[in-house]
Amino acid sequence: MPGPSRRLRSPGARRPALVWAAVLLAFAVGVALGGGVLARFTTDGDLKDLRAQVAQLEQRSAALTDRARAADAFADAAAPSTLGRGLNGVPVLLVTAPAAEAGDLAQVTRRITQAGGSVAGTLTLTADLYAEDKAERLRGVVDNAAPNGVTVDASLVDPRARAGDLLGAVLLSQGSVRPPSNGRADALAALKQAGFIDFAGPTVPGARAVVIVTGGAVPGERAGEGQGIGRLAAALSRHGDGAVLAGRTGSSQGSGPVVVVRQDKELSARLATVDDADTVVGQVSTVLALVQATRGDVRAYGSGVR
Repeated sequence: MPGPSRRLRSPGARRPALVWAAVLLAFAVGVALGGGVLARFTTDGDLKDLRAQVAQLEQRSAALTDRARAADAFADAAAPSTLGRGLNGVPVLLVTAPAAEAGDLAQVTRRITQAGGSVAGTLTLTADLYAEDKAERLRGVVDNAAPNGVTVDASLVDPRARAGDLLGAVLLSQGSVRPPSNGRADALAALKQAGFIDFAGPTVPGARAVVIVTGGAVPGERAGEGQGIGRLAAALSRHGDGAVLAGRTGSSQGSGPVVVVRQDKELSARLATVDDADTVVGQVSTVLALVQATRGDVRAYGSGVR
């Protein structure tokens, strides 16, 4: 009995399936290759745009650097005639905040001498002075260290402001320098022993004017430091013939110490400010501002908001 018959497929019967498979494979490969090429060209285009933008920014930066150098060169050349002998015979106290740069101090000292003045002494403020957990201790030391005849202003609430008022009272005077006194030496020694200030030698000589040198931008988590420096400087400015708070670039922004002064009309009316003391222009401006402050003309200099 004949078995069931089988339908045999000829090679011609499989050809349409193979053709369609080949077409689909070619299409898939084409899409993959085409996508890769397009992606590459798109990326190359983006890179070209980025390179062009970087080149433009570099050119602008170079131009700004050249302008800054030219301004510094001009300020350096003009300093002798600009400052004249405006501080002739005026002893100046330098107060340095924790963030102050040694180079800035050296240049400010040079300009003070160039204007005919002299640096009577240097007082260094320590980080403990601005530590929130030491604020009450600072208040107690200041109140107990005030010598006979010196009263710290009761309206000053911030301990740093109270410290500035005490320092100004014992170190600064108008018209002439007070002779050394045991009260001054004892007050400074008490603050030094407590770790809030530092100075070389047995004491700090008196002066008629003061420059407070600080750093630049203050991070948000250290906002109290910027405010404390500004308030201490403002309290110092209540004494003597003139005062300047000089900060680096960034000191007039955010939580910077210069901000505290410039935002308060009462403070800015008696304390001159400079916000670019890390430049030659700013260093010359610092001493120019001090010269003007000793004449009753209080100004703000720099590139920040005034």
